[in-house]
Amino acid sequence: MSRIATRNTSSARPSGALAAAIAAVAALALLGSACGSRAGTADVVNGKAQFVQKCGSCHILDRAGTAGKTGPNLDEAFGPARGDGIGTGTIAGVTQDQIAYPGNDSPMPADLVAGDDARDVAAYVGRAAGTGGDDLGALATAGLAGATDGKQIFTAAGCAGCHVLADAQANGNIGPTLQGIAGTAAKRQAGTPPEKYVSDSIINPDAVIAPGFSAGVMPQNYGDQLTPEQTKALTDYLLRVGG
Repeated sequence: MSRIATRNTSSARPSGALAAAIAAVAALALLGSACGSRAGTADVVNGKAQFVQKCGSCHILDRAGTAGKTGPNLDEAFGPARGDGIGTGTIAGVTQDQIAYPGNDSPMPADLVAGDDARDVAAYVGRAAGTGGDDLGALATAGLAGATDGKQIFTAAGCAGCHVLADAQANGNIGPTLQGIAGTAAKRQAGTPPEKYVSDSIINPDAVIAPGFSAGVMPQNYGDQLTPEQTKALTDYLLRVGG
């Protein structure tokens, strides 16, 4: 959705706050940190769904299928710590702290997810970051994989974090507004059907860049993450409600 492309607001490298938190992980583990208790009753299926919806447009997390580049790559951030023997619960605890207190210089707002949702997201990241492989069972169909209609897909794919779309109560400012997308399509690619312009923008977001925005910010993997049916449903929804 980024011809329709998104503003590059920060580096994908870990922020100072996250780097410091990761550096503290080993110390927390040695001190017998209570971080693990926060994930004890977590719903990781909800955590994955919330992560993909709220966080995936900014972060890479391979098992969640997200490829955002605005924020740190969570596999690279936590993988080495896991390799050094740091446990799932401790990583979840650090993640929950970062959700609540992302740092003054971070584009991520504090409490992007809150309460039980924050606990669940942290538990899922603790379970998934840096592990490789695929989610199984209920996790395999959590979030985007289980979305069927256009509005569900828009929400589950995390589009609201970057784009304005009134019908979805989306107020993102990293990418261009999707209001009036049909008219935008006609101006940017005259002679191209709006349906093709929008679907191509989802699958290949850097093909045409909206004025004032940069290439390489919108996730490039929606062609892999969305089925053809989901791409069509999302396209039809955007054209119907965007106007």
